[in-house]
Amino acid sequence: MCAQNVHRLRTYHDSTHSRVVIELDEKPDYSEAQTQSGATYVVRVRNVKNKNQAPSTVNVSKDSCIVSVKKALDGNDVRYVFSLKGCSFKNSFVLNPSMDSKAFRLVIDFDHKQNASANKKESPQTKSAKSSNSDSGIDLSKSLAEYEKELYLKHSTPAADGFRTMTAQSAALYKKELSKLREDYKKAKENQNTRKDNKIAKKETKPKVEIEEVVSDTDAPPAPVAVAPVTRPFIIAIDAGHGGKDPGAIGKRGVREKNVTLAISKYLVNYINSDKRFRGVLIRSGDYFVDLNRRSEVARQKKADLLISVHADSVASGSSTARGASVLVLSERRANYELNKSLEKNQQKKMLGGVKEATTNGYCDTEACQKMVTSMAQDVSLKEGELLAKEILSSISAFTRVRKNSPIDRSLAVIKAPDIPSLLIETGYLSNTTEEIKLNQINYQKQLAYRIYLGIRSYYDKYPAKNMASRLDSERRNTATANSGKKIKVAKGDTLSKIAAKYGTSVKALKDRNALKSDVVFLGQTLYLP
Repeated sequence: MCAQNVHRLRTYHDSTHSRVVIELDEKPDYSEAQTQSGATYVVRVRNVKNKNQAPSTVNVSKDSCIVSVKKALDGNDVRYVFSLKGCSFKNSFVLNPSMDSKAFRLVIDFDHKQNASANKKESPQTKSAKSSNSDSGIDLSKSLAEYEKELYLKHSTPAADGFRTMTAQSAALYKKELSKLREDYKKAKENQNTRKDNKIAKKETKPKVEIEEVVSDTDAPPAPVAVAPVTRPFIIAIDAGHGGKDPGAIGKRGVREKNVTLAISKYLVNYINSDKRFRGVLIRSGDYFVDLNRRSEVARQKKADLLISVHADSVASGSSTARGASVLVLSERRANYELNKSLEKNQQKKMLGGVKEATTNGYCDTEACQKMVTSMAQDVSLKEGELLAKEILSSISAFTRVRKNSPIDRSLAVIKAPDIPSLLIETGYLSNTTEEIKLNQINYQKQLAYRIYLGIRSYYDKYPAKNMASRLDSERRNTATANSGKKIKVAKGDTLSKIAAKYGTSVKALKDRNALKSDVVFLGQTLYLP
């Protein structure tokens, strides 16, 4: 009874072994055998439903000990015949479906023989002597002229004057072998052309064949150095993209974006919290879904100074050529749209960065004033987000490939908060074979987290650390201003200079008292006198 489908055949190798993986939709019923010489290994997969459509071959690297793989049918069984060179069969086993792959996987391992003779290159003459090779051992990647030169050097000897000569016996043998070499090369060329013609003429569509890249494990990053605590820690909200019902992108090997982003985010928060100047908080700490529009709200509730959203990219077409990490910031157009929407919903009274204080304490109680204050906060957030993005990009690019060396503007809902510097990091492409493997490695995830942390630390040392004291002073000043002192309303025709003259103060004192960044005032605006 037919019970299983063979969907994929792939190979892998490193310096010590070669591996074959056969993917099926059911637990495989199989048997295996190897010739006494060890040069051929055969695996028989029984009762295959898609026997005709099952992969017929796989491309293998020249550095693998697997020379070729051929498919043969025997009733409902599919036989895969592996030609080996310089290795021996080690073992085979079955992997059940997992979080990373929905398929059953039959894994076959071969050990490489560690001796020079196994890898010794054969000369053209030795190759041409092998009758088992249909092309007489001719390697068509070499030109006929190269072969003829090697043959001439073999049969001739250099004289004292540097010219090469042959004895009569050597010349006769050279002529004979040269004729055979040219005939063999001609036949090999004809056979190659015939195979190409047959391949073009063949109507059966073959499954896509891939070479699995060798991706070595990444070294673990160093432990961060302990830093002395500060009075008020810098709060950084980390958002692991997707989650729960939303898996995000899924790679060809079944690696899910939601799992990659949560792992990197947890490592990142651990690094952040090891630095006592910072406090990291997770928007989601498990496999559950948080609405995109709520993520910045959660960051605001946690009084975050920064919001970093972690994602993994993918190409919808399935192309595996796109690769590299990138850092995205909110576009100015989307920022203005979100600003207007926040004002319509009166959300500025929930915002951070002094916006809430300014719009709830009577200091700024007109619509025009509130828009100005919120817009100023947004401008600061966009600028800070850009500065943070550049520091993180610089740090990541020292470890792995990046798509662009500058932040990319995008319209993204998750980083829309006008009052919190925000950005989104695409850690790599799950649609790319190599990057999918890397992004699923624990040490690679830790290294990415560590590099993001270094970028945050660099940003903090250059910018917020120097401004933290003035920020806190500004917050205290706004609070004090809201609760004490004489206040006036701006009347029609009033300017800062007129008000300063009327109340015996200066424009600078008025601006400092009210935390104004410009000389512009609005009708009905509340001002506190020094």
